[in-house]
Amino acid sequence: MANAVLSNSRLELQKFLLEPGPGSDNKHQLVADRFTVPDRWRDVVDGKNILIVDDTWTTGSSAQGAAIAVKGAGASSVTVLCVDRWLRHDWEDHRTLIDTLDNPYDPLICPVVGRVCSRSADFRLTRV
Repeated sequence: MANAVLSNSRLELQKFLLEPGPGSDNKHQLVADRFTVPDRWRDVVDGKNILIVDDTWTTGSSAQGAAIAVKGAGASSVTVLCVDRWLRHDWEDHRTLIDTLDNPYDPLICPVVGRVCSRSADFRLTRV
């Protein structure tokens, strides 16, 4: 995913991996030590602008925990790009958001511009 984000950029991509920290058992709670930046990656993080790519946002604790870890390792700034948002109607705070939606979900509509994105113009939805 990170490669796709930077595909039209002249920026150099330097990947690194976080490791589970002592607080990694807390899957749905934000804890400061959920992740750690191993020593071998510290020079890649220190003083850099970091993009964290997360596949799914449920509670935000993974993305936020990762951001805490890289800031603690010296990152200048941290941005989180999340590809998907998990919503459950039986969770009160999620239901509040879902109930405000007045249009059916259409994955081809860009949430930024409110119309079909140019890259998705050639696709058509097929109901299974």
